[in-house]
Amino acid sequence: MIEQETKGNGVTGLIPDFFHDVIAYLIPGYTLILLLFINVYVATRELPFKINEFGVAAFFFVSVLAYVIGRFLEQVGYICIHHRKFPFFGENNKIVTPKWSLVFDEKDESYTKPFKANIAKKVEEWLEEQDGKALIEECKKSEKDDYFNIIQFYLRERFPLVALYEKKQNATIVLTRSLAVGFCLNIIFYFLILYMLVPINTIAFSINPLIWVLVNLLFSIVLYSRFKQDKKYHAMYIYETFIAMKKLLKARTGSNDKDDKQGQ
Repeated sequence: MIEQETKGNGVTGLIPDFFHDVIAYLIPGYTLILLLFINVYVATRELPFKINEFGVAAFFFVSVLAYVIGRFLEQVGYICIHHRKFPFFGENNKIVTPKWSLVFDEKDESYTKPFKANIAKKVEEWLEEQDGKALIEECKKSEKDDYFNIIQFYLRERFPLVALYEKKQNATIVLTRSLAVGFCLNIIFYFLILYMLVPINTIAFSINPLIWVLVNLLFSIVLYSRFKQDKKYHAMYIYETFIAMKKLLKARTGSNDKDDKQGQ
């Protein structure tokens, strides 16, 4: 049983990485490219290309471009909103992560107090030789996630089948964060396209562009809310897997200790 859980199978590497790239990078990249085309149509009432002109070479070029745009959106999202309430503000603008809140924030009622205490206790016991109790106390005071990162990396390395699902969660987090950034940036891109393609003396108020801007703003807000929820779901999955696998963890730790002794 333990060997089945820890070995996984041949798809735990390449295929999940491929789907991670599709979900986290290609989809946001393609979405922003599509939004730019819609911007042109809303501003000029004309499409920048004809569908029958879109061949294999063009598809390959757009795919590469979409991937690059997706990586750009990932980086912008991580810098601007991953750990912040608002983009480009200082240290006081940082938010407490759901990883910390789920265990240490008394106002967060996602878990019961006994369950929270159990998580902290299991980490203390698991890292007893590395002074796990001091680690928990320091993380509680400093609002750091060091204890969580240790759990996460251990589960990743020891249990590939757990890592498989976690990769999907991480891809979803990047997806919703990048899409939130993309829709927000697209509002700026629309006005830039309007300025570049439409003569200033012909620009007049119209309801359709206003609706288009509001739709982008709405999608950005909704996706940002979903991004925050996805971060919380990811943390909950790690904690609950850690608790559920406590016997397996003990078995693996015990076998590793025996191997170390035999090696000596």
